Amino acid sequence: MRAGLVALSLGLAACAPQPQTPPTPTEPILIEGGVVEGRLVRAIGLQLALPSPAPLVARSGETLLAAYPFQLLIYQNGFIRESLPLPGVPTFVRAKPLPLVGLADRLYVPGLGTLLYKAKDALNTKEGVYWLDDEGISLERRRLAEGRFNFLAAGERHVYAFGREALRLPDRTWVPLPGVVRAAVVLEDLYVLTPEGLFRLSPEGLRLGFRAGAFSGLQTDGVYLYTLEAGRLVTLRLNLDVASRSAFTAWAPARQNLVSPTALFASREVR
Repeated sequence: MRAGLVALSLGLAACAPQPQTPPTPTEPILIEGGVVEGRLVRAIGLQLALPSPAPLVARSGETLLAAYPFQLLIYQNGFIRESLPLPGVPTFVRAKPLPLVGLADRLYVPGLGTLLYKAKDALNTKEGVYWLDDEGISLERRRLAEGRFNFLAAGERHVYAFGREALRLPDRTWVPLPGVVRAAVVLEDLYVLTPEGLFRLSPEGLRLGFRAGAFSGLQTDGVYLYTLEAGRLVTLRLNLDVASRSAFTAWAPARQNLVSPTALFASREVR
């Protein structure tokens, strides 16, 4: 009986997504509202334990995506909602505007399946999937513009493709940038992260504010901006002032929010 229980436990644990190599200490992964450190997700309104450290994690409000080789976990309100098979090893994951996973030779959209676009970045929007390759930007099968772009960011009205300048879509406006942009978020204004610090720009590229610092990554929930400095989470107001701790309320997770590996669904074969 004891041997049978041990065998069952090992079998269930094998269903959990496994990293390609043993986890090693790394910098925290920045997500909307907080960070992921190893297995632990700590963010405003959300705390949970992943089954194992995830190479790629993204959050949009109540939805959290954790992408592993050949498997995608989707959490809703801190509880696991779906365990989906991926047709390969993910290279990037996007939760905003809608969920999407990038793979080496295709894109995966939950509920839609795979799209055979070899993209270095992509966004799933209500208008369709925008994606970049080395030649330009496309909206699904339609090429929108030629050029060398590095990544995409989107707000409610516009999608920006970032290179030496930013191309704003759908009005095809070129927006000047203050330097090499490493990350960006789009709200009413445009926030871009450069090696010198964080800039607040108008939609046309006029400088509205600047905060110097060696920051890494940039996320927003529409109310605050989140970035990392020396591995520590920094929360900023939209005017780039540091937000006081009193602006946030503590949230204690229920025990069922801490998901163990044995609580996961088994992976299904991808055809």
